[in-house]
Amino acid sequence: MNKSRHTSAKVPSPRQAHCGIIACDLDGTLIGRDHKINETDLAAIAKAQSAGWYVTICTGRSAIESAGILAALQLAGPGIFVNGAALSDMATGATLHREYIAPKLAGDIVAFFQQRGHTPLALLDDAAHHGPYYAMLDGGPVHPATTEWFGRNRIHAELRESFSADDLSHMLRIGMVIDLPDSRPMEAALHQSLGHAVTFHARRAPLYDCNVIEVFKHGVTKWTGIELLCQKLNLSPKHTVAIGDDINDLAMLQHAGQSFAMGNASEQVRRAAKAVTRTQAEAGVAAAIEQVLGG
Repeated sequence: MNKSRHTSAKVPSPRQAHCGIIACDLDGTLIGRDHKINETDLAAIAKAQSAGWYVTICTGRSAIESAGILAALQLAGPGIFVNGAALSDMATGATLHREYIAPKLAGDIVAFFQQRGHTPLALLDDAAHHGPYYAMLDGGPVHPATTEWFGRNRIHAELRESFSADDLSHMLRIGMVIDLPDSRPMEAALHQSLGHAVTFHARRAPLYDCNVIEVFKHGVTKWTGIELLCQKLNLSPKHTVAIGDDINDLAMLQHAGQSFAMGNASEQVRRAAKAVTRTQAEAGVAAAIEQVLGG
């Protein structure tokens, strides 16, 4: 079996035929700095479901990191997580599909960060665990933002003296948190060394005033996750709506049948979308859904 593309569980069949998919980002889109969802957005999502749309979150978070939000949304069926590297059941968190980084390449990525004095943070997923889990090398410097994020989301990272061959075979994402002044040189070095073999991006974490560099299997994006979900639900990718605000939303905003950049998105993200909605604080998701429904 090719471990870089692995399905561990049968995706449940939809209870009804859907007219399309609405894929919605979380941070900066559905949830703001207060980590809450607007009631107006919740009502709009329910309305879209009643109208026959399949609503899914499409996030860079893992299912575990999204658990609280998923509970509030009360969505069921496959959702798109880890920037498209995993499909997980939104009700249970169980992983349905994984896109692994090739083991040798995973080792090269880990070595790249280590050689530059940073502790790589790996997100792994295998049948022995209930969903993705974090592992990091013991003894290296840990960015304060990482510690705070883990505490806020009640996440534990397993410590390793080194990553085993089994670890390297089950990595969905390898990343690191870096101070803003150091990010550009690190991105340039990563692009030069491994850019031909991986997909990566650097996202701003405004709450912590730092960047998060995340590396995935080559070609993995939120859009590839949406395409896979379309296959599972027997829907055309043309019948998709994407809503997002950040750099890791670019692919889905560019390729979806209809797409909306949030009003709080950067100019680059706005240009990638087919339309711009209101900000997260102004219930921009609800405004986009109303437009889709013809309201």
